[in-house]
Amino acid sequence: MRILRKGLLLIAALAFSISFAGKPNFTILHSIDVTEIQPVHHGKEGGAARAATLVKQLDDGNMILTFGGDAFSPSIMSSIFKGKQVVDVFNKIGIDVAVFGNHEFDFGPEVAEQRVKESNFPWLSSNLVNKKTGEPLAGGVRYVIKTVNGVKVGFIGLVGDWLNITSPGDDAKYLDYITTARKLATMLKKDMGVDMVVAVTHMDMADDTKLASQVPAVDLILGGHDHRGMFDVVNGTLIFKPKSNWRSVGYMKVYMIPGLKPVVLFNVIPINNKIPEDPEMKALVNKYASVLDKELAIPIGETKVPLDAHRATVRTKESNFGDLIADAMREFTGADVAITNGGGIRTDSSYGPGELSRKDVLAVLPFGNKVISVKVSGADLKAALENGVSLVERVKGRFPQVSGLSFTYNPSAAPGKRVVTVMVNGQPLDPRKTYVVAINDYMGHGGDGYAVFKNAPRVISERDGTLLATVVMNYIKAHSPVAPKVEGRIKTTR
Repeated sequence: MRILRKGLLLIAALAFSISFAGKPNFTILHSIDVTEIQPVHHGKEGGAARAATLVKQLDDGNMILTFGGDAFSPSIMSSIFKGKQVVDVFNKIGIDVAVFGNHEFDFGPEVAEQRVKESNFPWLSSNLVNKKTGEPLAGGVRYVIKTVNGVKVGFIGLVGDWLNITSPGDDAKYLDYITTARKLATMLKKDMGVDMVVAVTHMDMADDTKLASQVPAVDLILGGHDHRGMFDVVNGTLIFKPKSNWRSVGYMKVYMIPGLKPVVLFNVIPINNKIPEDPEMKALVNKYASVLDKELAIPIGETKVPLDAHRATVRTKESNFGDLIADAMREFTGADVAITNGGGIRTDSSYGPGELSRKDVLAVLPFGNKVISVKVSGADLKAALENGVSLVERVKGRFPQVSGLSFTYNPSAAPGKRVVTVMVNGQPLDPRKTYVVAINDYMGHGGDGYAVFKNAPRVISERDGTLLATVVMNYIKAHSPVAPKVEGRIKTTR
C-alpha cells in the first residue's frame, strides 16, 4: 500500500507503456467521505464550491463522477439536516454513481431511504440487502451500467462488514463481498456486454486488496472509508482512494486496449484555497450555513481548560472531554456507571478554554444518539470493557470513555484477556452483582461490538431516552464553568 502525497502521482510504467495513446477513452473523478460541504482545516482545504469549480474545469463531456460513501453523517450540519445538505450539493455538482458508507445509516434506515429518494443519482448496494426481500437496502441498486464515449462501464458497490458500527435496521443483511463481486462482474461482462467493471467500495484497504487479488474480472477499485489518500496495484488492478472531505480527488484517465485489461492512469488533485469557489454552489452552501449559524450560535457555558476531542486520545486513552460526557450520562440517568464509545466523539480537535456553544457540542456529538441505561452483571460489565480495549492498537471507535468506574488493562495481552482490575465507585467489581450502566442507544443495539448490552434489561429505554448532545449541553449549563481533568480512570500495565 502506498500513501498519496500532494500533487500528481502517476504509475510510471503504465504511463510509459501508453504514452502514445493520447486522449483517454473517458475519465472518472472520484471523491470519498464528504460530510462537510464547507471548507475544512480552517478554510484551507476542501469545500463544495471549490469542488464544483474543479468539476467544471475537468469535464469534457466524457467524465463520470463517482463517490465512495459516507455523506449523510457525521457533521454539525448533519445534526440538523440529517444529510440533506450533502445530497443537494451532490445533485448540483452532478455525481453519477455512489456507494453506501456506514455513516449513511447513522440516523436509521428510514432517513437513509429518504435521502436516496432525494438523490438524482443511484446509490450502489450490491452486498448490503434487505434480508426479507433480498433487494438492495434503503432503495439502493445492485449495479449500474453507463455508456460513455462508446464504452460500456458496469459499476458495482461493495461494502465491508460494518453493520455493527452503524444503524441500518434489523432487516439489513451483509453478503460476502468476494462472492458478490465474482457473481456480478461475471454477469455484467458475459450477459450484459460491459467492457469494464468498476467496483466502488467502502471498506478497509485490506479488503480492497483482497478483492483485487481474488476477483480479476474487476478492472478498477475506487475505494472510500480510510479517509487517507492511498493507492496500490494488485493483480494488475488499480486500487485508489483520495482524501476525505474533498481535500483531494482522484482524476482517472481510462484507456481501453482491445484484448487487454483497461489501463488507468491517475492524477491526485488537491482541493485548496488556490481553487476559486463556484458562485452558484457557494450560494447553496451559504444557505445551509446561515440556518445552521442561527441555530447553533447560542452559548451554553464555559470551560476553564481545553476539552480534548482528538481522535488519538478518545480512541486510545482517557480524555477529559470523554470524562465530561460520561459524567453527564451518569448524572442524567442516576446509573452506577457510564460508558460511551470514543468513536462517537468527533471533530479530532479541542475546545477552549473559553465559551462553549451548542455548535461545539453538536460538532463533537453529531450522531443523534440517545442516552439509555441498562442492567448488567459485573461479569458482563467487565466483558464490555474487554470489548472496549480489544482493538485499541487499531485506534477503533469502541474504546470506552467511562464514569463511576476505573480500570487497568494490559494492551499487550490477547483481546478478551486484557482487563486486569476494575473498580466501581471505589469498590472492586463484583462479577455477580447487578449494575445499572448508562450507555448510548448505538451501543445498546450492540454497536462497536458491545453485544452484552443488546439484550440487557432496560431501565431507560430507547423510546424514552434523551439525545446525548442535549444531555451534555444541559450538564455544561448546570456546572459551568467546567474544568474536567484526566483522573486516572483508565490505566495501562504490562
